[in-house]
Amino acid sequence: MGVITICSDWNGRDYYLGALKGRLLSLCEGAQIVDMSHNIESYNISQAAFIVKNAYHYYPEGSIHIITVNSETTSDQPYIVVYNKGHYFIGTDNGMFNLIFRDQPDEIIHLKANNKENHLLNFPELSVFALAAAHLYNNGKLSNLGKKAKSLYNMVPIRALIQRDTITGKVIYIDSYSNAIVNISKDLFYSTLEGRDFEILVQSNQHLITKISQHYKDVPEGDILAIFNSAGMLEIAMNKGELSKLLEIDTNSDIRVKFHDR
Repeated sequence: MGVITICSDWNGRDYYLGALKGRLLSLCEGAQIVDMSHNIESYNISQAAFIVKNAYHYYPEGSIHIITVNSETTSDQPYIVVYNKGHYFIGTDNGMFNLIFRDQPDEIIHLKANNKENHLLNFPELSVFALAAAHLYNNGKLSNLGKKAKSLYNMVPIRALIQRDTITGKVIYIDSYSNAIVNISKDLFYSTLEGRDFEILVQSNQHLITKISQHYKDVPEGDILAIFNSAGMLEIAMNKGELSKLLEIDTNSDIRVKFHDR
């Protein structure tokens, strides 16, 4: 029984997800179809990339991941299949895949257009993605799906600004608990720390955090804390509170870490 996941920005009241699942079940006998996430903001490929990047490696090898965010194709953003570390990814090469993979993936295929279903021209998830997934699920060769490509459409990820005494990061994701996830990795933080003291500045100087917690309950309810989450990224949170809503933090908000000699 193979696994096919779906990550989308579709609203639950629409028929799109039901139609895609129905077609996959018709074409892929015995498939286990998993909803990776359907809470992506409309057209937000950065958010989709963050979720897929941090979730896909927990699925078994051979899994097929369909990503249906900002799927409309252009001349320089074709439909593609990416194979990487035993997993297949199907979507539009709109910069999202460049954000998912740190290194060049193992193989990239530009999908052939399906000219037999013109009535589904504006629904590539049915006319292109489902057929590609079915081909792979039924042990078809990846190379038969289209032409091999050398690189992905380039979208440069937002990186933290590193100075000797300061790291300035950006909030890249707000989770369902209103916690703010920052583009400062655990490795980057500790390699810059070098045994010094530090302050994490939230909303300029209004809120200071001077330690890294291990658990949310390390601080009283309603207090702010910093933690490194399971993805290894800095997370600013509030114990049993909605930090981002209360402090009006959004994606692209600055979070600064200042280092001080002891």
